[in-house]
Amino acid sequence: MAILAFLVALPLQPLVFYLVRLPIDGILRSNFGLSGWVVIVSLFYAPLSEEPAKWLTAAIPAVRRAIVRDPVTLALSAGCGFGVGEIWFLAHALVGAHDYPDAPFWAFGGFMLERLEVCFLHGALVALPFAALAKGRSFLLAGAAAMALHFLLNVPIYFAQLDLFGLGRVGWAVALVLWIAGFVVAGAFLVRRLASAANLLRRRGPERQ
Repeated sequence: MAILAFLVALPLQPLVFYLVRLPIDGILRSNFGLSGWVVIVSLFYAPLSEEPAKWLTAAIPAVRRAIVRDPVTLALSAGCGFGVGEIWFLAHALVGAHDYPDAPFWAFGGFMLERLEVCFLHGALVALPFAALAKGRSFLLAGAAAMALHFLLNVPIYFAQLDLFGLGRVGWAVALVLWIAGFVVAGAFLVRRLASAANLLRRRGPERQ
């Protein structure tokens, strides 16, 4: 079922971008231009669209049953599929750009490392609602927490564009690397804790029988 979750999630990022984010952004920009509040609203595009998109993997009955048995593995599989689809989407956009650099593949090592970290973080975030589903707790509340964490992950990018605190380009580049690394470490602890809780729940299941 992990492979199925991966495959289902694979096209979801490009789909949610073209079917949800792009139309909404187009409507806002055509009616209100690039006003400050539109830019602020755009910060919520990714958390409010990408997290629910990943939940769609749970709409597959076989995947949903597997989530109840092993929520963390299924979350990491779905997150990886979503992240790989996002890599394809970004790489396709990069190649199509007019200023695409004519450089060897190893010159994009930083891009790939950052994307692999994001693949893991997609899984770590969706592990919250998946674990809630397995425990019979509020799926939507856990999903809202995942969206809030996703927002916190992304918001420093906006701060960097404003050069908040006057860190400069290099300073913000370092800050963003450290911010993502901190999220990866926190995500690893979260995944481990959720996995331990899921294993405990499975052990207690037969005992109650």
